Amino acid sequence: MDEPQMLSSFLTYQLYASDMQRSLNRVAAEPLVSREAAYYKANIGNVKTIDDFLGNYQLYSYAMTAYGLEDQIGSKALMKKVLESDLTDSSSFANQLADDRYRTFAAAFHFSADSTSSSSSSSSTTSSSTTPIAQSTQQSDLTTEAYSDWRVRAGQAQAFNASHYVSAIGSVTSLDQFMNDKALYNVALTSVGIDPAITSKDFIRQVLTSNAADGPAAKGDTRYLQLADMLHFNTDGTVPAGALQDAAAANTTVYNYFNAKGLGSTAQAASYQVSYYEQQIGQVKTADDFVNDKRLLGIALTSVGLDPATTSSTFVWQVLTSDPNDPNSVLNKMSTATGADQDRKAQFQALAAAFDFDTQGNAGAGGAQTADAVTKTTDAYLQKYRTATQQADALQTSLFKGMVGGITSVSDFIGNSTVYNYALEAFDLDPKAESMTTIMRVLKSDPSDPKSFARQLGDDRYVRLAAAFNFDSKGKVATERLPQTDAAQLATANRYAALLGDKPSATDLAKAKSETADYKAALYSVATIDDFVSNDTIMNYALKAYGLDQEKLSKDDVKAILTSDLNDPKSFADSKNDKRYVEFASAFSFNTDGTIALDKQQVQTAADVMNTQDLYLQQTMESEAGDDNQGVRLALYFKRKAPDLKNSYEILGDTALLTVVQTALGIPTESSQSNIDLQAKTIDNKLDLSSLKDSKTLDKFINRFLAMYDLNNGSGAAASSPALTLLGGGSSSSGSTGIESLL
Repeated sequence: MDEPQMLSSFLTYQLYASDMQRSLNRVAAEPLVSREAAYYKANIGNVKTIDDFLGNYQLYSYAMTAYGLEDQIGSKALMKKVLESDLTDSSSFANQLADDRYRTFAAAFHFSADSTSSSSSSSSTTSSSTTPIAQSTQQSDLTTEAYSDWRVRAGQAQAFNASHYVSAIGSVTSLDQFMNDKALYNVALTSVGIDPAITSKDFIRQVLTSNAADGPAAKGDTRYLQLADMLHFNTDGTVPAGALQDAAAANTTVYNYFNAKGLGSTAQAASYQVSYYEQQIGQVKTADDFVNDKRLLGIALTSVGLDPATTSSTFVWQVLTSDPNDPNSVLNKMSTATGADQDRKAQFQALAAAFDFDTQGNAGAGGAQTADAVTKTTDAYLQKYRTATQQADALQTSLFKGMVGGITSVSDFIGNSTVYNYALEAFDLDPKAESMTTIMRVLKSDPSDPKSFARQLGDDRYVRLAAAFNFDSKGKVATERLPQTDAAQLATANRYAALLGDKPSATDLAKAKSETADYKAALYSVATIDDFVSNDTIMNYALKAYGLDQEKLSKDDVKAILTSDLNDPKSFADSKNDKRYVEFASAFSFNTDGTIALDKQQVQTAADVMNTQDLYLQQTMESEAGDDNQGVRLALYFKRKAPDLKNSYEILGDTALLTVVQTALGIPTESSQSNIDLQAKTIDNKLDLSSLKDSKTLDKFINRFLAMYDLNNGSGAAASSPALTLLGGGSSSSGSTGIESLL
């Protein structure tokens, strides 16, 4: 009776390779493999240190097998040094090893510098600390950047109300017209410190047409008297002859409005100051007129570097009326004993020189100032105002950065007025107007959750505030909520860099570095999944890194990928049957509901875990194939590794790859004893590695290997091997197969 003929290596290989995913799924469904995978996924997140990892044999052996290092499972001391290696340091232990598998293994884990009991260990990644903190460095930078522009934004936001008031108040003819004009009403009340949102309009009507302001004034509240004095309505609500306010009075109201809003140092407020000065300085006839007008005096003092808050108006009058030729005049007798005294005297000399008053305080024939002097005063005021504002902002920023590190809870945040005011102003929220209870609830919110309190307010300012700090739902500091962990950012950047090829130009490299920096910076501005898909910098970079930039994906498609449940084969990413989608989804920290997970800084990212499990399945499948036919195992391994080969030395450093190449190309195994450069040259002369990136060419090469393997190993099926048939016929005494023409 005839013996059953064994399947050729080619046919056995085809059983696996014709539908690789089905083959992998079959292996994954095996009870032992399934249990090992479930255990790894459930427990790798609990590992905190290298010693934890090495001490858990089930996790450790699984990972070692996945990365083809099962023969080194017993070498824990070696693997500890590998995991401690800083892969950014070319002299680190893992980088010094000739076998790339060790570097690949080290890159799959992210242990922090203090994750081993050894005091001499170093970090294998650039991951940030797992210690919860109110703000990361990047969040702090974003907050201070927002604060640096808040005056501009706030001033612009109030510019319409201010401009409308100045242009419209003069045309008001009745109290009803004033009360029904929201902008006029709000500006007027706010300018004297009255909150229009909570004040009865009926009471304001009484204040402006009767003596209703006397009641509050008797109790020390003079705000309503100021309002009544500012707007002179008749008792019947009509306006007396002439305008309700002239230009100067309207300007003052608007300036007071900016001050009441905490915006007195904005460019808009400064412009109203300059306008007022230019309008009113020509009306000044005496030094008394000048010093009694606090706005004029303040602008002039600021223009020469003097502080209006600490400078006596009486002394200013004496300086302005000093005879410069009189050695006993107040100005000439000012002390010059110290450097500070000399500076102060120079400032007053500049002030006196800008005006024309005689010793009696009367303005000269050309007025208190010439047109040229007015221009110089206002120009100097604007310059000094900007400098003073910048210095004030720099001080507040320094105080904020110094204090925010000590914040450990929302209560701390609310209780620290410097941090509270700075943060709210940075995000265009008025600390005086906001409810502290509201701010507490905002800070406890998850800004990425559409159902959270911050999102339900329907105001993006609250979402940005919540995203700028790291508090949990109980108000305690938490780890940062980022759309991509530090480790995943590094992995994405490596993918992006790989697109440059082996020898990128200096220009391309510089461009990629700049794009990577922009990408990482943009990630810190993401508070929601909508932010992510709406940011072109992020989308362009990320999709390109994962090879999806040409797929014409819509924003909704990207959302569907990012929120896919990767344990569900029917999820959007899995249903594509394309690992690029799964890799993209696993590279980011979005939950299935679109929220962003808190960064737990685990030793493996979701993408790393998935990649480890995929590699384990492939290794297991290849091992099972090898139990029946070592040629098939070699072929499957070569199919997996060949597309990423960069040079022949990588083949020479991998025994399995070298065996496939030597067998397929007919290179004697004895050649391994020759000079390594000569070996590499031999392979280069016979094989174009870049051609193996093409799947059809790769399949032809593998088929050639399988045919030669069966022939060389005396397989019972070799004589009728389909591979030999496809490649040009059966075996011959000379061993020629006619296969060269296919390569």
